[in-house]
Amino acid sequence: MASQQNQASLDQSQLHRDAAASQQPSQNASFLDQQASDSVKTMAHGAADVAGGAASGVVGIARGAAMGAANVAEGAAGAVKNTFGSNTPSK
Repeated sequence: MASQQNQASLDQSQLHRDAAASQQPSQNASFLDQQASDSVKTMAHGAADVAGGAASGVVGIARGAAMGAANVAEGAAGAVKNTFGSNTPSK
């Protein structure tokens, strides 16, 4: 009789372990899926920030180049005027 109760108790314990083992992978998979999703979102936001920064940098470089070209043109015009004596001094 005691042997049967011990066997029943062992069978019950095994059932609990089997149930826990079968639940845990699905819970872990769900957790890992959420972690992966969060990581992908974070990387996408980071990539968007990098792209925005790069675009701002390109715009800044273009503005600087345009200003530099305008200054060179203004300086060249002033040099030509000075060379031919048509530059009137400002008051």
